[in-house]
Amino acid sequence: MRSLEERETLAALFLLPDTIAVEAVYPTKSRLTLQISCTLKSASCPLCQQSSERIHGKYRRTVADVPCGGRLVTLALTVRKFVCSTKACPRRIFTERLPDLVQSYARMTNRLAETLQALGFATCGQLGERFAPKLGMQVSGPTLLRRMRTCSYTPPASVSVVGIDDWAWKKGATYGTILVDLQAHKPIELLPDRTAETAEAWLRTHPEVEIVSRDRGGDYAAAARKGASQAQQVADKFHLLKNLRERLKDLMDRRDSCLPEVEETRADAVPAKAQGINAAPAVHGVTEPRAEPAVSYTQLQKQARRAKRYARYEDVRTLSGQGVSIREIARRLKLSRETIRRFLRAEEFPEITSARRGQRGSILNQYKPYIFQRWQQGCRNIAVKRDYHGILTEESMHEEGAEHAGDQLELLSFSGSEPDHTGFH
Repeated sequence: MRSLEERETLAALFLLPDTIAVEAVYPTKSRLTLQISCTLKSASCPLCQQSSERIHGKYRRTVADVPCGGRLVTLALTVRKFVCSTKACPRRIFTERLPDLVQSYARMTNRLAETLQALGFATCGQLGERFAPKLGMQVSGPTLLRRMRTCSYTPPASVSVVGIDDWAWKKGATYGTILVDLQAHKPIELLPDRTAETAEAWLRTHPEVEIVSRDRGGDYAAAARKGASQAQQVADKFHLLKNLRERLKDLMDRRDSCLPEVEETRADAVPAKAQGINAAPAVHGVTEPRAEPAVSYTQLQKQARRAKRYARYEDVRTLSGQGVSIREIARRLKLSRETIRRFLRAEEFPEITSARRGQRGSILNQYKPYIFQRWQQGCRNIAVKRDYHGILTEESMHEEGAEHAGDQLELLSFSGSEPDHTGFH
């Protein structure tokens, strides 16, 4: 048993509450175990709040604490059980509470829970799990997420400047609406969906809103117009910059013929970007403006995309000729391995051919002459049967019998003006 002075020194060293005494220390290479107990002579019943000094028994609790010197710290806490002195109290036996150190039924101290919570908010579940061992803590990602969920946040009573946007519960599948107090820079509400009706209902409960910052979508505009008619609608900074970038890009693409021509010397081997090094500055030569016929904006975009694909095709072929593996090429050029294999199989640059709607094939192509003939004869309703051999006309179906046709009959109706003989779509 240590002296009173030594126990007080250890308690002060580990920043334990004044009512906690350190009875023994068991150090190892990776862990530090402290045997501690409460020094108070009495405890209060959690139900009737009556103090009692009659001890019924004791037991041992194991609680994790913040690390010390890179070693894990475990508190072997001796907890006493008391007998309640109030006869009318339904709880005859109770355990002493130590709210300044650890909560009831908790497996870690209050300060360790706060540390993990701060670590989770500063990083995330997976990153915090990898970073915690460097701080002398062993924790899993789900534990960090659970600690983060215990953090309660009281929304402000009133908000004058609110930002509204959508966010993903599950990316590509389910989306909701997030509302942010732009003055406090904190989220205040998560709505289950991103419909205008849900956002409008929330805005109606907050008539104090003066400014609504939103995206360019029409749903949130309608919600702000109906639910907060007194508020002024503004575009957020992200969409303002996005609008500016898109308009500048459109302007530069339309005025491309008025810009000076820039020639860049291309290396014989793969560009520096594909090799993973910083590219050398290109040699620029300014010439007179080109006198070319006007090209539409859509054609300019197609030419730019084709030039980008062609450059990737050359880079893939060059790297493959140097003996670089497909996996390494994909890593350097940030392309999928299937795209790289398609480039390597092609002897020439594979052009992308997008057939127009009228040029696409149709399952009715082989039957169009007969359908046009029947149309010209005045037949406007044709019963067709879908099978593996083609289309049977109404007359042939009657010849085969209704039993053979069964439930496979459909009514294909043609109405309106004369059909387009270039094809049915």
